[in-house]
Amino acid sequence: MTQNSAPRPSLGRALGETAHRIKKLHDRALADQHADFPTWMLFTLLSEQGPVLPLAVVVAELDQRMDLPRPQVISLLERIAPTGDIVFDTAAATVELTAAGAAHFKQMYTHARQLTDAALADIDPDLAEAAITMLLRAGERASALLDA
Repeated sequence: MTQNSAPRPSLGRALGETAHRIKKLHDRALADQHADFPTWMLFTLLSEQGPVLPLAVVVAELDQRMDLPRPQVISLLERIAPTGDIVFDTAAATVELTAAGAAHFKQMYTHARQLTDAALADIDPDLAEAAITMLLRAGERASALLDA
């Protein structure tokens, strides 16, 4: 008698478990570069919208992107500023990604991308693109439902 294989998990379970594993892989890549996820998100923000941004924009964006409240954003900025990767000007209320910070982010990005791309190595690129499209659309829909 043959046995049925285990049923496929729900989308939520598959997404949650996969996201957890990919995040662990990403966190490992960031740790290899002496960074963490909040640092990654800050550098991503400054690379996308900067290099100099008003503090209010940094606080609002990091809150939206990862639920990081203002006191934690300030602590993050105060922790990173001494490295020379950013300039946190409290008088002007600005945050600037320095050339050294941009170079560090490029290294972080390259290393993290290599590790996380390895998780997709044997997956058809069209299937991976379709999955990304589906996730982005589901995220947009979830945001709309949260805002309703």
